[in-house]
Amino acid sequence: MATSNVVPLQRDSPRFEPILVPVDGSALSMAAAVKAVEFAQRLQARIIAFNSIPVYQYPVYVGGIPFEYPSESDYEAQCRAIADRYLSLVAEAGSEHGVPVDTRVEFNGSPAQAIVDVAQRERCGLIFMGSHGRGGLSSAFLGSVAFKTLTQAHIPVMVDHPTDEEVARAEALMREHAIEP
Repeated sequence: MATSNVVPLQRDSPRFEPILVPVDGSALSMAAAVKAVEFAQRLQARIIAFNSIPVYQYPVYVGGIPFEYPSESDYEAQCRAIADRYLSLVAEAGSEHGVPVDTRVEFNGSPAQAIVDVAQRERCGLIFMGSHGRGGLSSAFLGSVAFKTLTQAHIPVMVDHPTDEEVARAEALMREHAIEP
């Protein structure tokens, strides 16, 4: 007799709680995050909204460091402030749907590895993320955070491909909160 890998979803099952929702500041990731909030509402699950920020890179110039280049502490403060604005949109959407949302920010050179690490550290049961849905050679050359996350994660990863309409709504939401998509 063949066994099945299908897992039935039940409202009272904590299997997927919490749900990690990576947001990179794009309208596509915000559209996926809004959909993740609606999904979490149906499961009565909580969300951890997450943003991975590239680590500070010291400039390498023949003539030295340019005068206007930010210090490492300025860079981190500016990036954290921007990330907090993106994550606050997810938290606000969660509040509107009655979904508890915690936020996390991490400086890491590899977004996919950061996603997997945070999911493991926070004991998440699911990663819900957006993707452009590129395939073939473009994903091999461009690299895909979603693809890398899928291959590195040891928990289920739900990859959403938002429609153009959903992305447009996310762009409008971001502009409404004075965030450039």
